Amino acid sequence: MSGRLAGYAAEIERYLRGAAGVKREELDDDKSATSGGPLGQGQAGSTLAGGRNAPRWSQAGTGVAGSSVASGAPKSTAAAGSPKAASAPIMVYGATLAGFRPEEEEEDWKRRGGGGRGAGRASATGRAARVALQARAVAARAGYAAGAQPAVFKVMPNPPSTNEAAGRLLNYIGKREDEKGEKHDIEIFDEDGQILATGGARKAFLETFCQTFEPPLENTNFLEVRFKLAGGVTDAALSEALNKALGAKPFIYAQDGQTVEAYAHTDERAGPLAKVLAGGRENSRSKALDKIEVHLSEAMGAAGVVAKAEVTVAVSREPKAKYFLQKFIRTHNQVRNANGEPVPGAKNATKAAASVYEQWRPQFSGRERRNAYHLLFSAKAGTDANAVMAAARAVMEERAPGYKFVLAHHKDTKHVHIHAMVQARSADGERLKFYKPDLVAWRETLAEKARENGIAMVATRRMDHAMTRPFTKEHAGAYGRAQSDPRYQVSARTIERVEAKRQRRIDGQSLVVNGDAIAAAWQKTVTTMRTAGVVGQALTAAESIGNNFLQFRRDRAGEGQPGPGAGRGTDQSGQESFLSHPGMRELNALIGDLNMAQTPLEMRRQMARVNQALDHMRETLPPSHQGQFEQYREEVNDKMHDRLARLQFERQQQRRGGGEPLPEREARGRDLPTRDDPREPEQPRTGTEQEKVKANQKDANKQTAQQAEEQDRKTQRSNDNDYER
Repeated sequence: MSGRLAGYAAEIERYLRGAAGVKREELDDDKSATSGGPLGQGQAGSTLAGGRNAPRWSQAGTGVAGSSVASGAPKSTAAAGSPKAASAPIMVYGATLAGFRPEEEEEDWKRRGGGGRGAGRASATGRAARVALQARAVAARAGYAAGAQPAVFKVMPNPPSTNEAAGRLLNYIGKREDEKGEKHDIEIFDEDGQILATGGARKAFLETFCQTFEPPLENTNFLEVRFKLAGGVTDAALSEALNKALGAKPFIYAQDGQTVEAYAHTDERAGPLAKVLAGGRENSRSKALDKIEVHLSEAMGAAGVVAKAEVTVAVSREPKAKYFLQKFIRTHNQVRNANGEPVPGAKNATKAAASVYEQWRPQFSGRERRNAYHLLFSAKAGTDANAVMAAARAVMEERAPGYKFVLAHHKDTKHVHIHAMVQARSADGERLKFYKPDLVAWRETLAEKARENGIAMVATRRMDHAMTRPFTKEHAGAYGRAQSDPRYQVSARTIERVEAKRQRRIDGQSLVVNGDAIAAAWQKTVTTMRTAGVVGQALTAAESIGNNFLQFRRDRAGEGQPGPGAGRGTDQSGQESFLSHPGMRELNALIGDLNMAQTPLEMRRQMARVNQALDHMRETLPPSHQGQFEQYREEVNDKMHDRLARLQFERQQQRRGGGEPLPEREARGRDLPTRDDPREPEQPRTGTEQEKVKANQKDANKQTAQQAEEQDRKTQRSNDNDYER
């Protein structure tokens, strides 16, 4: 048994004893470099024994007793990257994948509400994809228990967006320091497998690589805001207050009694705001406009002018920005600049607007397009670098066909690091995307290609190991600045998040809140492994992990005091919050299924099931937990609607490519029921009433369609541009 797996089991045991601050064993230490696959000394001697119903995979050298793993288990002396050492975990992975029973998952899916009337035919593809995903997840856990390393794939921050930035990244990828600290060129491979050995070859590649780069986007977002003054105010005071409220952005304004209207440049994304205004605030869940208005009102009040702000117009494209600027000057009297001086030549609105806009243009900030990505493929120390390079190239060829890229191996780190730079847009105009489902797919592809090259690697999930959440570049930047500058304050939550991840600590919150789900996943893995005939150390290790998770959850559920994971799973008094509700397991499973939705219709059905589960939880929660639960529900619904909007946009793009436009009104009026809108089913009507309702509904639909089509025609190009930003 390897030090990694033994240490992991030992940490679970320490959690059972109530120890706090447990850290995961470093995976990149010197011991990991000589630990071939966490199967123990006899890993290379794995044998296949015949069985009655299925082949039985047995690993020699089993050193596990009971439900725990001894921390002093012997380690393999085989090289980590050798095919012989890696074969056992790969065989366990393949056997478990072949032994997966989809019919059990289908029954579980039906019990959770997935077998409703009419859902079978429409969701057949989605169910098949979901079953395949679950099968790979079970096999990945089995492979991990057998000693396979987790796949690591990252999209690095600050991607190059200009030719100069791409050149700097290429220089970083292609140069390393030697033992004397002097930089020298290393091998860089392009998409054709050719080595860019000389500076001329790299320069020529960079020229072709940057041909698909697009120029930066100019920020042309504008808002028209109406301020209702609570009392009289002087011109000087009003001008000063507007400058403070609008953040010193270029603007013009006009006053008519107690009403002041301003047309101002903004850093807010005006496209989504325009959509909310067009569809009506009452029909939108977005609170962006409310937040902007509250901020402007508070800023005016802080400047000494009591006023209530209301956003009336939002535009994001330059033609519209110029049009509304001209309209503002034409329809208002005594229009003034930000300094309080009258706008010259206001009688000729066209010329005045053109002059004002050109004066403002130098103050517009630019937004860089994403023209390239910096990717990282990683494997643990001791893995065959050539095999990792071959796997990374295979991933790039499969996941990014038609995109130019370069690969290079950096040898100055403990881990095996393969850096890549790839175009964000191919020569055909196709864009490379890295949403969360895409990251999962890339990581699974990396694990697959690594296994094909003899590396025991699987694509596990963070929740499978109860690992802490990753931190963002903003967290890292704030943390680093606080470490170097005592004057800079950073929240304790940010410090804890960064340090917990860097120290590889187990997430106690995940164990408290999702311990049952994690244990059930490992128990399902053990069952599938037995079905496939896997015996020996791998099976015992999987059983140990699942049993320890389950035991920990039971112990914590029986205690009144908060454990080491108290936090998100408990309230301020240390008592369990709504996150420890028994229904959270089913809810988490439903939320996890959202990623499998491939169409807006499937997404809406999944969202309906999630909201039904939330309604059921709300009815059974005590009053003390209702406040936290409502906040959690808001977060869940916001994320679900973001996912729905993304699916609608992708489908819209697909239909537009086929010449069939998709109106923006597709999701309008079809929002799911909220907690304040139960939407009880209507009572049956008589025949006359039904005919009258149908006639009225037909007229209303026709009028709504005409209005929506008119709005679509006006805002379609604007919204496309905003989404791209």
